[in-house]
Amino acid sequence: MLTEGSASTARRAHRLGAAVAVVLALLVPGCRRGVPASFRGAPVVIVSVDTLRADHLPAYGYKAVDTPNLDALRRDAVLFENAYSHVPLTLPSHTTLFTGLLPPQSGVRDNLGYALSATPATLAGTLKSHGYATGGAVSSIVLSHATGVSRGFDFWEDSVEPTRMSQTISRVQRSGAETEELISNWISGHEKEPFFAFLHLFEPHSPYEPPEPYASRYKLPYDGEIARADEIVGSLVHFLKDRGLYDRAIVVFLSDHGEGLDDHGEEEHGVLLYREEIHVPLMVKLPRQLRGGASVASPVALTDVFPTVIELAGLPALPGLAGRSLAPDLRGQPAATGQASRRIYGETLYPRLHLGWSDLSSLVDARNQYIESPRPELYDIVADPGEKNDLAAGLPPAFRSMRADLSRMAHPYQAPGAGDAEQVKKLASLGYISATPADADAKDLPPPQDRIRNVTSLKRGFTALQAGRYKEAADLLGDLLKQEPKMLDVWQMYSEALQKLGRDTEALGALQTAAKLSPGNPQILMALSDYYMSIGRFDEARKHAEAVGDAGTASPHESLARIALAEGDLASAEREARAALERYPQKRVPRLILARVLHDRRDCAGALEELEKARRPRGSEETVAFQNLNYLRGDCLARMGREAEAEEAFREEIKRFPTNPAARASLAMLYASQGREADARGALGALVADVATPDAYFAAIRTYEVLGDPGTANELKRDLQRKFPGAKEKKG
Repeated sequence: MLTEGSASTARRAHRLGAAVAVVLALLVPGCRRGVPASFRGAPVVIVSVDTLRADHLPAYGYKAVDTPNLDALRRDAVLFENAYSHVPLTLPSHTTLFTGLLPPQSGVRDNLGYALSATPATLAGTLKSHGYATGGAVSSIVLSHATGVSRGFDFWEDSVEPTRMSQTISRVQRSGAETEELISNWISGHEKEPFFAFLHLFEPHSPYEPPEPYASRYKLPYDGEIARADEIVGSLVHFLKDRGLYDRAIVVFLSDHGEGLDDHGEEEHGVLLYREEIHVPLMVKLPRQLRGGASVASPVALTDVFPTVIELAGLPALPGLAGRSLAPDLRGQPAATGQASRRIYGETLYPRLHLGWSDLSSLVDARNQYIESPRPELYDIVADPGEKNDLAAGLPPAFRSMRADLSRMAHPYQAPGAGDAEQVKKLASLGYISATPADADAKDLPPPQDRIRNVTSLKRGFTALQAGRYKEAADLLGDLLKQEPKMLDVWQMYSEALQKLGRDTEALGALQTAAKLSPGNPQILMALSDYYMSIGRFDEARKHAEAVGDAGTASPHESLARIALAEGDLASAEREARAALERYPQKRVPRLILARVLHDRRDCAGALEELEKARRPRGSEETVAFQNLNYLRGDCLARMGREAEAEEAFREEIKRFPTNPAARASLAMLYASQGREADARGALGALVADVATPDAYFAAIRTYEVLGDPGTANELKRDLQRKFPGAKEKKG
């Protein structure tokens, strides 16, 4: 590994030699149509648009969406007609991109519970060791630095945070426009030297919420998000052109995986392995747009990107990579012998890890796709690109051949967290590791393609939960678990609904079941930590947070700060929050914790200062609201006598987070302090009626007691016990 000084020296050498290298490369035998063997020192830019299936782009023949910027890039680039992802999930797919290794080789098999070790070489690390500045900006928390995916990058902007603690990880994202601005700003500081820039956009990942004019323009919201992603990619391309970088850059455009769109019963992705989920766009623009407009028909894979970029940059090839360099295809050289019959591996452990169904693996070549499961399938993707006619029953030669090839490939099951000895020790101490072998419960798991419609029931329960219809959610999810008792994600959602209904003992049981189904799953462990924190068992909350460590969506310091705050230990909460900020200064949640510490110390002016930093972390307009931020602002403003501003802040919190009882109760208190008794009672009535949870009742009861109305408070207590028997008030 180069030191910072030696890396700078290497960069200067690249700048001085780049022009000469290109001229010499023109003389290298084997190059055709004026395409050099390499482009030493050329800027390398990779753009990954998450969840973009190839057949929804005009470049691949789709007619229902306009993508003028990608169309222009396609005219400048070589398009690969049949490029495939190895796994239809964001983290493992990007890991294959950056390591050139298949998921079983890298050990990263899912979005949760897996991290890249320090051993495999990475594209960023390799380029960095040869004098490149390396920077990346991502739009989803799934690609957090904690996963190891950022290894080798000098700069990795991943300050994407949940807006509320229970938010599903795949929904934690930010606008691609903001991410594009961050990477463009980084490029501005490195444009005079060789650099590698990576931009990740989360449009068109669900939920599909395209802004105008795209929301009105497109019948399919997914297509509207594609149009928005096209606009953002266009902004980056225009920036590169304005800086004089585009013509001399190697630009790679791709997606990590596709989207089901209900073609085979799956609306989103991760469960199935049909072509709509693994056939992805791939375009490579060479410097000076050489061979722009050309196409390559032979099958290629995302693992090919690493060796391709290395060869184009004029660097020595790395041994042991799963993919092959596409440089010969880019030069227009004939395909290597056997390339047309190349078979590309794919897999998904998601159905096994999250749903209790069988995992899947597949091979795809120029003619067929074989999918291995308890009910194997074979499709002729040339005659039947939509894969509607399963040919497996006839046992054709391709079925037998591909099945035999797949059986010879090593792709053993790897449990989440199994590779970290320290993590295993912590989990064992918590009672979540059993002596049962990892594969013991794998027999007779159902094929996902036969159970996929049950995901619709899962989504109905999730929708009810997100909307605050907790009784409906608990009923739907409980019924589903009777049919699908190994659905990990459903156990967690079911637990959350039960907690909201005051059924704490059942909620804990649900979480413990989930933890045993998936030992080491950071999302489950943090849910357990939050549960124990809410009932005042702070030691247990700490143990579970520490077991998560860096694998969670928040830093360990941030998790410990939240626990200390709930415990009333303001000094520890401040210390941990400042430690989190020292490591990740752009994070907003630690500032929210600091604001709460200052608020509790009656330093409202200081709290407001921290809250303003959390609202506008880069001095821009607030784009994402965090639960309790506006509530805390309102409380501080009310204490400072700024009542009109306080009311506005409380109303904003209620608008954005309607099930948060604290803001509604505080608004009622504000009204009462102004002598607006009818408004105060109306706000408390709405709190109980609209939110209708034990927490809402407890908040209303406390408020009536403070306002000197014990009669109404006692009436609510009786109503609470009737509707939610045994419910207890939560801590923190």
